[in-house]
Amino acid sequence: MPDWMRWQIDWIAWLQGIQPPWAIGFWRAMSFLGEEQAFLLILPALLWCYRKRETLYAATGLLLGSYLTFVLKDLLAQPRPFQVAPGQVHVLLPGGEALGYGFPSGHALNAAALWGTLAWTIGQPLLTWLAIGLVVLIGLSRIVLGVHFIHDVLGGWGIGALIAFLIARLAPQVVSHLASLRQRLLFATGAVILLFLAHSTRETAVPLGAWLGMAWGAIGESQGGGFHPGGPLWQQGLRLAFGLITVGAVYIGLTAAFSLLPFSEEPALRLLRYAGVGLWVTWGAPLAFLRLGLARHQRAIEGLSADP
Repeated sequence: MPDWMRWQIDWIAWLQGIQPPWAIGFWRAMSFLGEEQAFLLILPALLWCYRKRETLYAATGLLLGSYLTFVLKDLLAQPRPFQVAPGQVHVLLPGGEALGYGFPSGHALNAAALWGTLAWTIGQPLLTWLAIGLVVLIGLSRIVLGVHFIHDVLGGWGIGALIAFLIARLAPQVVSHLASLRQRLLFATGAVILLFLAHSTRETAVPLGAWLGMAWGAIGESQGGGFHPGGPLWQQGLRLAFGLITVGAVYIGLTAAFSLLPFSEEPALRLLRYAGVGLWVTWGAPLAFLRLGLARHQRAIEGLSADP
């Protein structure tokens, strides 16, 4: 074991040894905030009830970061601390022993990409500090729970922050240069096809498919004027509850439908399945909100604000 890895093992073992019993539950909760299931709750809530454009940029950062995580893990094939020193580092996360390669930490990278992009694009000090706190705690949880080296988390933070910076700086310019509907659809589809051909696995199919569906949906939804994410709290609450229930139904329905096809777990079919989920989040659900009176049209709100 090299010295640069040994001192990390010793530090992780020491850190685990000073944790009181109640702290393990806290660190597991922080780790959950970096899981796919948590993002399935967080992203729709931000999109439907807070900021649409900024959330779409943040989703782009998150899903691009998730794709790069899988690519780097497969290319570098780095071990985790409990695999290097099973006698010193304990896995304090249920199911942690079944995790794949280590570097970079997907939780740290994805958290930095999502919350970093959101903080950069909105620019509110309170949100920025909240984002920094979440990113730090999510990354630290992976070290304390024994599933990542320190350099895994530092690398994830660095790559995620770089993605957030680039998305915040470049995404608005790219969108403004793609003036027509055809240009936007071709760009989104072409980018996903190129990235999928570069590294097509069951894992990379998930973020690429979800982003493609969300991009298609956002483009389609904007053509009709779009919905406004504001409104009374009761309306936002009903919107979120209805939306999450329907997302779950769409996910289960698509999974059941695709399972009837031969080779249903092939990466290409998996990509299409998640594209359907993303399409519902950014287009299907917003259309349902408008039909059910759970949201108002963006143009109607803008008209009211412009009326003297």
